[in-house]
Amino acid sequence: MRKKAGGPQAAPTGFLYHYFERDIGPFRSFTELPVEEARQILIERKAAGKPGNPDIEGFLQKRYDRDEQLRDLFIQRGGKPERTNPYYMFLGPHRQWRSAYDHPECVKIPLGEFDPLTVSFTYGDSFAALNPALFGPEEYWGKVYFAHEILDVIARHGLPPHAEYNFKRGVYPKANINNLLKYVEAHVWSEEVVGRVREEFFRNTPNHNAPSDARRL
Repeated sequence: MRKKAGGPQAAPTGFLYHYFERDIGPFRSFTELPVEEARQILIERKAAGKPGNPDIEGFLQKRYDRDEQLRDLFIQRGGKPERTNPYYMFLGPHRQWRSAYDHPECVKIPLGEFDPLTVSFTYGDSFAALNPALFGPEEYWGKVYFAHEILDVIARHGLPPHAEYNFKRGVYPKANINNLLKYVEAHVWSEEVVGRVREEFFRNTPNHNAPSDARRL
């Protein structure tokens, strides 16, 4: 049962969730692309009226910088990332993210299937959790965690407060959505598990041809 807005949510399941566009398939990393190609994709999406940050240049700078920051922080904690850019997931379902896609799909993977040294977590959207302008007295600001650590943080604080939004309908919270924690974010730094899941999706999805690269994001 959903809690009231602003209150703690129920405890998460032991799964990582990934939402994606059905016609593209799961685990297509946007920041694997050269920034020039990523910029062109965002320009085309904006021209087509798709949901997205209107400040394309600002978003690109933050997105690529955040990937690098997450990786550096994880290495400092003893993580062993095998990729330069992570695949983003949620700890527990976050169905509002479906509204970012025309034909949304979701895969969920048991947390225990991942090598814990290749998955990092932030308590909240990393845009908010690692933004010094938002830091408060709580322990989770500016930090990345291993799985067992983030579960301990959730046990102490609950999940981040719920924020109502829907990209398709243009429903947004009063505060800047990038300044809200919203969910527990997971960053998968290995191809091993997600590669298998991606292959299974294309194998089990009729009349679906896997794109050769991330350019269709």
